[in-house]
Amino acid sequence: MKNPLYSLIPKFVKATVAVIITKNNKILLEKRSLLIPESRKWCLPGGHIDAGETAENAIKREIREELGVSTKNLKFLGYSDEILPEIKTYSIVLIYSAKTRGKFKPQKLEVSEISWFTKEEISKLNVAFKHKEIIEKYWSKK
Repeated sequence: MKNPLYSLIPKFVKATVAVIITKNNKILLEKRSLLIPESRKWCLPGGHIDAGETAENAIKREIREELGVSTKNLKFLGYSDEILPEIKTYSIVLIYSAKTRGKFKPQKLEVSEISWFTKEEISKLNVAFKHKEIIEKYWSKK
């Protein structure tokens, strides 16, 4: 049976990217600022792909904008459907892993803080969108 909340979902699918950045068996997450949807929740770095932009260029732009660093060694890992009627969102998330260069300088408009988390720590966090599922799938393949 179709969920009645699905009538709230936009008619068009958004293309987005999410990036898994690891260090010492931990994943970098951002805490979303009060100014954006899913505020105060943790998430993977990333965002919407702009018109005419490739997924890889979107990752580079989002990481530079949100974290103040550049990326290298991008690797496509897969995708995830994010059908979230409770926040009126339907996105296809292209998931990549990447390495970064430079010192992290989080942009405060969207990101209130960043931190590195273990698999166990992430399982206890309030995580935005379906990023917890994305991360669990990533860990299960390691």
